[in-house]
Amino acid sequence: MKKKIILSLFFLFLLFTLGAIMTMFYILRVTTRLDTLITLHQVEILRQDLVINVQTVQSHLYTLGTSFGKELDVIVENVATLDNAVQKCSGCHHSPEITEKIKTIKDLTEQYKEALSTFITTTAGKERVERLQIVAANIGTMILTKTQEMALIANQRLNEKTIAAIRDVSSSRIILIVTLLLCFFIALAIAASLTRGVTEPVSELLKATRKIKTGELGYTTSYVGKDEFKELLESFNDMSITLNENNKKIIQHLVRLSGLYRITLSFHAITNVEDIYREVSYGIAELVDIEQGGVMLLDKDNELFTHRSPAFGLAPEQIARIKIPRENFIDICRSANRRPLMVNDNAASLPLGEIDRGLNVKNIMLIWIRQKGELIGAIRAANKKSGDFSEEDARILGILANNISVALENAKLYENLRKQMAELKETQEQLVQAAKLAAIGELASNIAHEINNPLTSILGYSELIKEEKDINNIMRDIEVIEKESLRARDIVHQLLEFSRKRPLEIKEIRINDIMSEVLALTAVPLKDSSIKISKSYEDVPVIEGDANQLKQVFLNIINNAIFAMQDGGSLGIATRRGRDDNIYIEISDTGKGIPQEILQRIFEPFFTTKQEKGTGLGLSISYKIIQSHNGRIDVESEEGRGTKFTVVLPVGVK
Repeated sequence: MKKKIILSLFFLFLLFTLGAIMTMFYILRVTTRLDTLITLHQVEILRQDLVINVQTVQSHLYTLGTSFGKELDVIVENVATLDNAVQKCSGCHHSPEITEKIKTIKDLTEQYKEALSTFITTTAGKERVERLQIVAANIGTMILTKTQEMALIANQRLNEKTIAAIRDVSSSRIILIVTLLLCFFIALAIAASLTRGVTEPVSELLKATRKIKTGELGYTTSYVGKDEFKELLESFNDMSITLNENNKKIIQHLVRLSGLYRITLSFHAITNVEDIYREVSYGIAELVDIEQGGVMLLDKDNELFTHRSPAFGLAPEQIARIKIPRENFIDICRSANRRPLMVNDNAASLPLGEIDRGLNVKNIMLIWIRQKGELIGAIRAANKKSGDFSEEDARILGILANNISVALENAKLYENLRKQMAELKETQEQLVQAAKLAAIGELASNIAHEINNPLTSILGYSELIKEEKDINNIMRDIEVIEKESLRARDIVHQLLEFSRKRPLEIKEIRINDIMSEVLALTAVPLKDSSIKISKSYEDVPVIEGDANQLKQVFLNIINNAIFAMQDGGSLGIATRRGRDDNIYIEISDTGKGIPQEILQRIFEPFFTTKQEKGTGLGLSISYKIIQSHNGRIDVESEEGRGTKFTVVLPVGVK
């Protein structure tokens, strides 16, 4: 387009210059003809002067010697003027014909002067004077005749020159007008052509950009431009195609990243290594479109890198064949400069050699898996379906390899944690049992008195039986012994049930009955103390829970309350249903209270304020038991004014 514009403007300038040159040529011709016209007019003026002088001399010649005649000096003066006029005319440049006429007039003028001179100076004979006068007059008449002829020729030339000058002026005007009009229309055509040449490709580009703006990536225009616009349109089409290809690559990359995110996200929920192998192998197949894929890891016991099962595209017997000594595998990694190893077209360079060839491997890629800087395995991807492996594939699988390392470490940590949790659970159960035994031991001295009463009765009535002779009295005494024995058995049975180690046994229970049974267990220490009991039981619904474990919680709290009121006080037991459909069991005392600085620590294991009399496990275990029932324990205490424990349990069966 640049060349076209330059050529168009050059052509327009050339045309305008040509018209100007032609106009200048005609103007120059007109100027030359005007000079000729001026010269011819000068000739006409000289001719008129010459005619006037000749006629003047002729009139004076005919009137000489009469009363109308002039003096001789006037004739002489006119003859001199006539001679000057002839000399001036002969000094100009004329055409050959005019020049010849002027020469003839000049000769006649000389003759005229001589004739006049002779006429004027002669004095002899009248006839001779008249004859000389006639001769001079004839010469003057000839001069006038020649002058008229010269005037006719000059007028003819003047007309010719004038017509030619007028014609040249008209021609130059026409040439100028035609040149201007031609330049105008050519400039208009050039402008239209250039405008069309610019606007059409620009319109096509605008249309194409709108298509791309609406998302039609890869759109190409079929318009064929010229010059720079042709190159611009071709570049635009190439750009659009490249943009579409890049967009497809970006979308493909995003799809891969999305798949990678989904695969790696699942690692956080997988704790089984076999599930990790399965997720990885199928994830590799999805990300890079392969026929075989999986994970090779180090078997430290055998010093071999083996392929783990399950794997994508490989049967168990094929997986079992993929194994390589540790040193050989490390050498392969070193030979690749610890970078991803890709073999696309050289079967002789297959990393596992005969193993890969036996599995019909066409191309393969190994992505190294490291853990804490140590090589622990590799992602194995073989036989890509769509072409060769690329650096993009290596980057995607490299990210996956890092996540595999983390997932394997997490799985190992989870396995260790699971074992530790099992050990902790066993220890916790032992602690719960120890707490139960500690609670029983604390109650043993008080309950022993309760058991001792029926035993004393049994022993006393046994002695009486030995002395009794009446069978009726004996039977009455035996009934008393039986009753007291059953009472002792019930006490022992309750202790055995409470101390027995077993998992949670969830069943429907009534919390008011549980509280009554717990208070029965604490009846002996409460009876010998100065503690008053106040009970407020509402009609609360049935809940689901383990009765024995809940008894342990309430027994621990009540024992702590009794310990805090060694000098007497009030023990409050209340049950109610809250607005949130939970059951609230409130156990309050008027004991010493708990200092604020240790209130937050009372549920910590082994934390106690009873010194050598406590284990520090009672409230900790109670807290865990209530948590296992999806409940909570709230504590309110003020030093010197007592403590209130509120156990909140969700309602089960209504």
